Amino acid sequence: MKVNNKIRVLLVSDTPGHSTGYHIVAKGMREAGIEVILGGFQIPSKIVESALQEDVDFIGYRIMDGAPEVLVPILMNLIKDKSMLDTKVILGGIIPPHIHSMLKDIGVCGIFTPGTNMSDIVNYIKEN
Repeated sequence: MKVNNKIRVLLVSDTPGHSTGYHIVAKGMREAGIEVILGGFQIPSKIVESALQEDVDFIGYRIMDGAPEVLVPILMNLIKDKSMLDTKVILGGIIPPHIHSMLKDIGVCGIFTPGTNMSDIVNYIKEN
């Protein structure tokens, strides 16, 4: 049970490197009053475990080097298997435009690519 009404976001990554954007997004969310849990590099099964343990509203998955067309469907299936239907998934990073519609069709609610304004990400989270 949540102690406060703050939006809780678990930020995770597909790789341990290239983390500047990950930390910039975390800082921007925190400055906007969003509670951020830094999960670091995790595989989909660990992401789901962390999200359950932390009782988050959103999973923010930074995917740069991995194959989003493989990893994200695995994540979304695990979320469904655990009946975490209230936990929303947003993606950030280099995600080929030709797979955006497929990712949204399987349940990803937002996709943010490099250059997205921080206020757009924060507003999206607060409105959803």
